[in-house]
Amino acid sequence: MSLLDLIKRTAIEAFNSTNPVNLIFGVVTKAEPLEIEIHSKLTLTREFLLIAEHLTRHDRIVTIRYEFPKTWDKDADIGDEVKSAASSRNYIGSPPAIPYGKYELSNTKMTFENVLKKGDKVSLVRMQGGHKFFVMDRVVEA
Repeated sequence: MSLLDLIKRTAIEAFNSTNPVNLIFGVVTKAEPLEIEIHSKLTLTREFLLIAEHLTRHDRIVTIRYEFPKTWDKDADIGDEVKSAASSRNYIGSPPAIPYGKYELSNTKMTFENVLKKGDKVSLVRMQGGHKFFVMDRVVEA
């Protein structure tokens, strides 16, 4: 082994021994203000947390395209079951609902209300130094 290889290996081992990040799990014990318990002696408060945007209330600009009738099967990469589009409109005093045929909403503002709630199980990454934790996602049991 060359001196260069020995230096590289030593540097990698030193880096790995510092545990730059750790994956840990926690439970939301309070939604507002946010608190996450990672074990009985450690509860993290908002100032120690970085939260992925998809776990917060946030807005997006979207385009919605709709066509009736339309059915997507399991192989359409949109879930684990067959999905059928459904839409209807009613006019006051009209007979049963008349389905929309086709429409598109462009540049529509949509608010996602995907905030963390008490009891949610979450996966976190402890950043190097252990003073900040990145909340990656909810965890569900299979």
